[in-house]
Amino acid sequence: MGEATPTNVRIPDLFESFMSRPPKVNPQYEAVKDAALVWASEVCGYDEEEAKKMRQGDFGYFAAVALPDASPVKLRTVIDWFNWLFVFDDQLDDGPLSFQKEEACRYIDGTLALLDDTIPYQFNKSIQPIQKVIQDVWRRVRGEYLEALRSSIDFVPLATLDETVAGYLDYRIHTFAMLALFSFVEYSYELEIPEQIFKHPSIVHLEKIGIEIQIFVNDCVSYHREKDQNCPHNVIHLLRHHGFTEQGAYDKAHDMLRERYKEWYIAMAGLPVWGEKIDKEVQRYIQGIQDVAIANVNWSFRTERYFGKNRHQVRETRMLNTGKVDWLPGVILSETYGHEKAKATNGVDREVAEPGFASLGTMAQIAEVIVV
Repeated sequence: MGEATPTNVRIPDLFESFMSRPPKVNPQYEAVKDAALVWASEVCGYDEEEAKKMRQGDFGYFAAVALPDASPVKLRTVIDWFNWLFVFDDQLDDGPLSFQKEEACRYIDGTLALLDDTIPYQFNKSIQPIQKVIQDVWRRVRGEYLEALRSSIDFVPLATLDETVAGYLDYRIHTFAMLALFSFVEYSYELEIPEQIFKHPSIVHLEKIGIEIQIFVNDCVSYHREKDQNCPHNVIHLLRHHGFTEQGAYDKAHDMLRERYKEWYIAMAGLPVWGEKIDKEVQRYIQGIQDVAIANVNWSFRTERYFGKNRHQVRETRMLNTGKVDWLPGVILSETYGHEKAKATNGVDREVAEPGFASLGTMAQIAEVIVV
């Protein structure tokens, strides 16, 4: 195994503890993800390059491992959610909105208004597909994702490392969108768990730990990508702000990740017993939380989103050359303001992103028809 140097870093072992369990893939994966992508491309009018990026992103695989036993119809719902979610997020991370706070807030506020069935300002026609996608998905899965996302725009590192990490995790738990995916576990398997059980501190704590595990995993695989984009919403970035070297930041994140595994098993030991009927449903839900985390880490080394053509080598060696890491730029949708589509940068191409109003999307008509 290679040694860490000023230009090479070793990322943590992200497949420890229950994350070492081999992924189980939904047998409907291939057929459903292909149909979902064809439909999204038609509705959104993706050009050939955008459709190729969506295929390379392979968001359907994430859904297929997260919900290995879901029916084709319910798996399709979740794949449609992912196809919306990542494009929505890319406008804020990869596109010009990452440089434009006011426009980013309008983008988020407009989507929130849509979810409440109110429109506070006129949307440009080109963003209608994204609006409709999220409106319908939101009817199926409600949460605090977009509200927390708006507040995250103003987050800055705090005085101490502990305060910074605590503040970061506090908003990231909601902006990471995994609470919505946990709801899809309940939806997909038609679990009958009383509301008071979901509100029990043990369940809430397991959900929180399950999300934090994924935050550390995601931040470790995406830091080099987000560093190129000057995106501060990453624990490695925050650790470096507090004086860690890049390798030291990865090592510290690994320590924090291992602490979450310990917390998981302590929380499981404190889980109440409610009786056979409820316990069976609760255990399936808890397995679903693990399935989502396992899907996240396995998808991260399958998609080209983070490590491009080098993904298998990085998975095997855990070594990154910080000067030239291949990764897949996001789908940046163009607005009808006479601007060309902004180009996302990556560690190989080093293209310069043009400041300007990014497209928010041709994705939004999708929502009215995902599930009726």
